[in-house]
Amino acid sequence: MNPIFPSILNTDFFDLQEKLQDFQKLGIDFIHLDIMDGHFVETISFGPSFLAAIKKRFPFSFDVHLMADNPRHLVPQFAAAGARWISFHVETERDVPDLCKLIQENNSLAGLVINPETPIAALFPYLYQVDFILLMSVHPGRGGQEFIENTLDRCAILKREMQRQGFLRPIQVDGGVKAANISRLARAGADIFIVGTALYNAPDIISSGRELLALINGDTK
Repeated sequence: MNPIFPSILNTDFFDLQEKLQDFQKLGIDFIHLDIMDGHFVETISFGPSFLAAIKKRFPFSFDVHLMADNPRHLVPQFAAAGARWISFHVETERDVPDLCKLIQENNSLAGLVINPETPIAALFPYLYQVDFILLMSVHPGRGGQEFIENTLDRCAILKREMQRQGFLRPIQVDGGVKAANISRLARAGADIFIVGTALYNAPDIISSGRELLALINGDTK
């Protein structure tokens, strides 16, 4: 699986098809969709019909990140539209295991997201239940923010705790991910890299994507 999941949050709908074609040439497997409800964050973004429309024309799988006060209400809709991975914020849900079970019963993988200011230990009780973890390396709600450096330490701490518990789950990192930090994230234990502005707005998506993959793999030649 390609470890780069492009985010299309800042898309210009007039050139989206061209960008998706470039992602396809780059060998991208998953597109990351930030679903914002206007409550948990101020912005409103995409709905299930947007995912379904892309899925009709392109072979991508979809990783859906629910930035929503009521993620439970949205899960069946996005699962039905074709989301294979669905994540929600630990800050929004009182019964994390039950919501993970709901996602899994809808034939999707269940992910748990944590904001930069939330202690990383808030994830530890749920590692047995989730299928993956998403670490926010910016404050949720808008693209183009600068990477928060202590995400590297948080990622390393999380990886060690996964190893201690015996529940190794893929770790995603989302926010400000680019060539300047992606290799450090890989060394800290990140497995999947949500790349937005640095890839979507690159002059040459294919060349930039190949550079990022080389950095992830430790190939600096």
